Amino acid sequence: MIDILLISSSAERASRICAQLEDSGIAYRLRTVHGTARQLRVYATAIRHTDVLIVDDIDLSAHDLVGIEEALACTPNLSCMLVTPAPSAALLTAAARIGVRHVMSLPLDPSGFPDALDPVDAKNSAGARRLGRVVSLASCKGGSGATLIAVNLAYTLAALRGKRVLLLDLNQQFADISLLVADKPPPVTVADLCAQIDRLGPAFLETCVMHVHADLDVLAGAGDPLRAAEMRPAQLKRILSLGCEQYDAVLIDIGQSINPLAVQALDHSDSICMVVRQDTSYLYAGRRMLDIFKGLGYPANKIRVVVNQYDKNARINLPTLEETLGAKVAHQLPRDEMHVNEALEHGVPLVTSAGDSTLAQGIGLLTDMLWPAIAESRKGVPGRLFSTRPNAPPQLKTGH
Repeated sequence: MIDILLISSSAERASRICAQLEDSGIAYRLRTVHGTARQLRVYATAIRHTDVLIVDDIDLSAHDLVGIEEALACTPNLSCMLVTPAPSAALLTAAARIGVRHVMSLPLDPSGFPDALDPVDAKNSAGARRLGRVVSLASCKGGSGATLIAVNLAYTLAALRGKRVLLLDLNQQFADISLLVADKPPPVTVADLCAQIDRLGPAFLETCVMHVHADLDVLAGAGDPLRAAEMRPAQLKRILSLGCEQYDAVLIDIGQSINPLAVQALDHSDSICMVVRQDTSYLYAGRRMLDIFKGLGYPANKIRVVVNQYDKNARINLPTLEETLGAKVAHQLPRDEMHVNEALEHGVPLVTSAGDSTLAQGIGLLTDMLWPAIAESRKGVPGRLFSTRPNAPPQLKTGH
């Protein structure tokens, strides 16, 4: 499986390139972004987690290769392909000098991509790359805050941990994740995708997700219980299987309904976070949900009980909660209504708007629990040249 990042200055040409990749016979996962060779620094994090970088720029010249040279210098295993209408001799010479072996002219030669991708595919196949890790968040009762936790977990993984993340909204009643991450409607919903499941492939999935960050995609929920009822577990299984091939992490907000569709997601999950609060109604609902999980045959170490809006002075303390649930609490997130409301009002993740808050720190610790952080190797000079500037992470609501 090859990770490909396509940076194109034209949606029409990007579509043609995607079609040729689809016909190449190579297994790949694709991220497409709009831009030119001069804008590579914007996508530095995504490039560092990419096997093949394709730059499609109609105005590409030898002077525009500085960013590509930096990318190749700090990512030794990166392969780069350039696509431009009529490459000049100067461009071909400059490209060869910095290590670009494939410069393709328009119209594209159908054999160009298979010839360029075959060596990369062979190398990756020998390495047997690991599939993405799946985590589901279950709300034993409405109002637990599971959706807000899911959004901030996803953003922490993508923007602060450098993982490629798919956030899937499987809440069949409300499905409001897309409203929290973008200012425009999603291109399709998971129900729409299930209705066209025979078309499912890397390129088609790419057109269905909302790109809300360089490394974070969202597949919007049905938002209509009647449409959601038409979805089938086998359809969801195909989506999750492809998602695990395309992403490092897949987060699923299943809502509070345990139905065949939710069971398919839970079966596919490496970990299940059940979100509760220190309230009597949550305790009994949580105990019932844990009994259901046990009846489904899930081992205890697959379930993580997370207490949201934790208050150490609450009448129901942790020992009482654990005794009632019959399970240990894996993590607790503090009450922080002020920062939560500010984040929701401005349409940004809390980990961005209030990164130093105790709740943001709690989200970070939960992220590390579910996806243990791996220390990055020390950067050399080329890496520092191409590293992203230490500005605050971009807002989640990009509207594209």
